[in-house]
Amino acid sequence: MILIIKRIIPLLILQIVFADSPKFGDTQITIMLKEYFHAAKNAPDLIGQRFYQNRGEMVIQLEIESTVGNVNESLLFGFNAMSQIANVSKTTFTEAVLIMHFGDKALPAVAKSKIDCSKEFFVDNSFNENKWRKDCLTIAGG
Repeated sequence: MILIIKRIIPLLILQIVFADSPKFGDTQITIMLKEYFHAAKNAPDLIGQRFYQNRGEMVIQLEIESTVGNVNESLLFGFNAMSQIANVSKTTFTEAVLIMHFGDKALPAVAKSKIDCSKEFFVDNSFNENKWRKDCLTIAGG
C-alpha cells in the first residue's frame, strides 16, 4: 500500500505542475483517504467511507471518531479531505456527508455540504470559513 502511495504522489505533483488534474477511481480514492488520515498528525480517526447515489446526488461520506473538544478541527479536516479528494476523483461527487462519532455515550453528528460550495473554500480559497459555514454547511444531531 505504501508503494502505491509512493508512486501516486509523484504523479500528483507532475499533474499539478502541468495544470492537469489526475482522475482516480473509487478504489484508489479509498486508499488515498486512508493514507491521508493515517499520515496527518491532526487527523481524527477514520472509521469508514462510502460512495453512493442518493436522490440524484453522488455522495462521498466519511465517518470519523472525534472528541467534543476537537469537533471544529475534525469538521474542517473531514470536509477538506472530501473536497480535495472530489477534485481528483473520476466520480463527480455532488454532496459531502461527514458523520462524527463522539464515543459510545453520545449520538453522532451529521454534517453535509454541496461539494461545489465546499471547494470554493477548501480548494479555490475564494471565500473564508465563516462564509462556508453560513452558506454551505448543514449540521444535525449530536
